[in-house]
Amino acid sequence: MASPSLARSTVLLTLSGCVEFSLQLLVPMIFVRHLDPATFGQYRLLWLMAGTALAIAPAFLPQSLFYFLPRADDQGQRVLIGNVLAYLGAAGCVVALLASTANPFLPTHVRSLYDASHGRSALFLGCWLVVTLMNTLPTAEGRIRWQAGADIAMSLLRTALLAAAAIFTHQLAWVTAALMLDVLARFGLMAAYLLTRPGGGRIGFQPRALLAQLRYGLPFAAGNSLFGMRLQADQWVAASLLPSALFGMFTIGAVLLPLASLVRQPFNNAMMPHLNKAFAEGRLDDIRNLFAKSSAAQSLLLLPLAGALFCAAEQLVQVVYTGRYAAAVPVMQIYLLGMMMHGCAAGHLLPALNQGRVAVLNNACCLLLSVTCSYLGARTWGMIGAACGSVFAFVASELWSLAVVARTLAIRPLDLLPLRALATTLLATASAMIGVNLLQPALHAPALLVLVIKGVAFLVLFTAVFFGAGGKAHLQALRGAGQRQPEAAPA
Repeated sequence: MASPSLARSTVLLTLSGCVEFSLQLLVPMIFVRHLDPATFGQYRLLWLMAGTALAIAPAFLPQSLFYFLPRADDQGQRVLIGNVLAYLGAAGCVVALLASTANPFLPTHVRSLYDASHGRSALFLGCWLVVTLMNTLPTAEGRIRWQAGADIAMSLLRTALLAAAAIFTHQLAWVTAALMLDVLARFGLMAAYLLTRPGGGRIGFQPRALLAQLRYGLPFAAGNSLFGMRLQADQWVAASLLPSALFGMFTIGAVLLPLASLVRQPFNNAMMPHLNKAFAEGRLDDIRNLFAKSSAAQSLLLLPLAGALFCAAEQLVQVVYTGRYAAAVPVMQIYLLGMMMHGCAAGHLLPALNQGRVAVLNNACCLLLSVTCSYLGARTWGMIGAACGSVFAFVASELWSLAVVARTLAIRPLDLLPLRALATTLLATASAMIGVNLLQPALHAPALLVLVIKGVAFLVLFTAVFFGAGGKAHLQALRGAGQRQPEAAPA
């Protein structure tokens, strides 16, 4: 059992993460009502650029503090923190230059963003990279309460500033000015943290130590960068080929994708310690059973959740994002079909099975596949095609991962999957989706009421079919598996 302090830390970080995620969903709801679609699309492009910069530029150095800080004395810690801050400052300058008109190869849509923001887009990206140190440093030093409180406070401040800029000005220039105010507040927060940290506020710099940090971080950075770029490939294709207004609609279609991670992450975090121990002790059957039961549980949540959202996507977009963004509905539905397959994803098993090189190769190949398929799809079918390319690349990546895991365990790929449990959940989900769609022509009411009716109808139909098809036995099996721990092999 986790210690009380560990449990309390987990609760605090989870709470701050939920608050930040909720506020991130709130901001687009405000923006679509106070910014025109083209301006909203430029705002989403700015955050896509920020996400790409964070996936590549930090070189895993902030995360390396988790490894180095506990092994260093006070003076060494000040040097390590100073090294990371110096590197992020240099990387931020490079990012700002690349995102400005000083870059002769600056794409047209990025140049339009730079001009519309009066150059603040590039300045924000460079500064944002530096202040992201505060996303890691307090936690790495064990100051969890400080981290959670700062994250919540800064998220509230950013939301208030952005909402005020959108509501009172309706202009991207003022929105980026609000982002710069947020960044300045974060610089102040970072200075306050460094001045009050237990080891003292003075920081140092040592090239030799920085090289050691880079040697440690770069292998992780390569894998993380490829994975992050693969996740963003479809959005970059859409941003490059579509007008800003359509790109904004495309990003709304992808807004539900984090739900899959929210469902999967707790299962994966709980499973990984047992899986690593089983692999170290050579208990391959336990690995197969752990993955099968985890897939059954995740699919039991993700399949009906994605199915219900698929049926109600039209009303959901209309209620949350207004009818101006109705073109996002088919994009959202395609991504929701892809979300249904996340329950059986096996890519996260590769590092635990000592297949890290395969994971990097997988991400590299599927990044190229995602870009190619999304580009061809966008050229042929527009926004819908870009989304289809991304989903196709995800399926290819996970099939590859499943085959590698099966080969490592010396079994067939299908033997990894809980086929009976999946079939029951899939049957109930498909039946509920068909039933709700048959009900659609009879629903003539405001969008919010239709949304509620569809949700209730889906829940009733899914529950009836699931238990009628023997779902109770699968639930009992999952409950029993959750109460048992895999036992070590006898000596």
